[in-house]
Amino acid sequence: MSYKHDASANRDALFGGAGGDSKKKKKSSKSSKEDRDDLFGGKSSSKSSSSSRPKTSLSASSSGSSRPKPSVPSSKGYSYTKKKKSPISIGLTGEAKEAKIKEAEDYRDKAKKAMQKGLFSKPDPLAASTYYKRAADAYQQCGELRLERMYRINSADCQKAVGAFATAAAEYTRAAELVEDADDEELEMKREIGKKLLLNAAECWLQMNEPGKAASSKVQAALALTWGDESSLLPQVALAALEEAVEAHVPDPLNPYSRYRQTGVSAYVNPNSDETAENCSDEAMALAEQHIVTRPFAHESVQEVVYVLISFGEYPSALYAQGAVSTLLDRDGVSSLTLSRSFVAETILTLAMGDPVLAEQQFLNRHVQKTSYLNARECKLAEELFRAVKVRDGEALEEARSIKGSNRAGIGNLHESLREVLTMIRLSGVARKGDPETYASEKKSSSDKKKKSSSSSSKKESKKDPEKPKLSLDELAAKSGYEADVAAADALDSSAVQNELDALDFGDESESDLDDDDIDLR
Repeated sequence: MSYKHDASANRDALFGGAGGDSKKKKKSSKSSKEDRDDLFGGKSSSKSSSSSRPKTSLSASSSGSSRPKPSVPSSKGYSYTKKKKSPISIGLTGEAKEAKIKEAEDYRDKAKKAMQKGLFSKPDPLAASTYYKRAADAYQQCGELRLERMYRINSADCQKAVGAFATAAAEYTRAAELVEDADDEELEMKREIGKKLLLNAAECWLQMNEPGKAASSKVQAALALTWGDESSLLPQVALAALEEAVEAHVPDPLNPYSRYRQTGVSAYVNPNSDETAENCSDEAMALAEQHIVTRPFAHESVQEVVYVLISFGEYPSALYAQGAVSTLLDRDGVSSLTLSRSFVAETILTLAMGDPVLAEQQFLNRHVQKTSYLNARECKLAEELFRAVKVRDGEALEEARSIKGSNRAGIGNLHESLREVLTMIRLSGVARKGDPETYASEKKSSSDKKKKSSSSSSKKESKKDPEKPKLSLDELAAKSGYEADVAAADALDSSAVQNELDALDFGDESESDLDDDDIDLR
């Protein structure tokens, strides 16, 4: 058999040949037609003929691939998402679940045996971590979330002991997510357990020299203290944890709003000295430069803290966190639009605190030093806001924050929480919840009232005073304007005036001879 014949035979086997024997060609075309009918369905005659033959392996594999698989929750707990988590779906059922649970119990027994200490053996956390992780994955597929959570923690502890810090951090984070959705624990206990697990994950990331991921885990640990909190007041412990998480991203010496931190002391300032975060030593500044987070998109977790603090009305702490966001965006060297939105958020939060002077200072000293911000629509919005509040112009404030005015695009790009704060800004005092002040409508209503009162008073005067006859120009020129005074003087009774003057007593003549020295004024 020649090479040419072998090549054509291989081509015919793969793609269907065009040459060769006619019988082979007819047979191959027939088989391909049958395969097509088995896969996609054919005419009635072909269906009857194909029903008597078993399906090919290709059709079986295709039908098996189209079979729906049971949905299993993902184990990637270390990924940071701001969206609401979907409810955990139930996994396997029936015999498949029983078999998977038995498999998980076998892995559990192997892990416990690996951690036992014998006469000639010692605990093996490396093997135990693998078995615990497999047991947790098996329980995850069965929907046994409580058992999965328990063995995730055991696996993370073993992996941390052997130095597998990245896997340990992922397991701790996944266990914290399961604690949040658990129904068998009280709310306070869930918060404490979740905080501890996420702090363990942050410690593992620090061991891996990943300060960005460690700081993000600290943010999640702080937010764990707010699980299920529907009150309007933020607990002091949660506020302190949130501010510590912000400093984990940006040290206080590099934060322009470090003085608005409400709890704790900066870790980069010596508490026994007179230095502060704004006026720190050169050594503290150099240390802060080394510990600032430079990971891409690190500002997103801090921005989430800003939204949480705004929802609880903690505007000073929110401004402190927003300053950290601006510092992170300013240092990456590529952000322009996001940095502009961060700058206008600083202005809004400063005005919400009732300090337009500080808003103007930061606008002139920091914000407009960026050339890209001068051309941004957020710059126009920020300038109009603090100028209107500074000069106490209610109409200008309403026009600046109107969603139908010239700043509608800049307002539309803000977060929902910042738009709400924008509507609560007042000319004096801090922002308060409630109906926003409508200065334009109030001024319009007051002017309408004045017009109505003036028109009503003019009508009353016109009713009281009779209409006077109109005078000609000659008569008006002859009048001097003092005719009424002359008439009043003529009407006076001279004798009566003289009697009143005589009745006045101006003293005796003897009293006029007295000197001032003779009178004792004491």
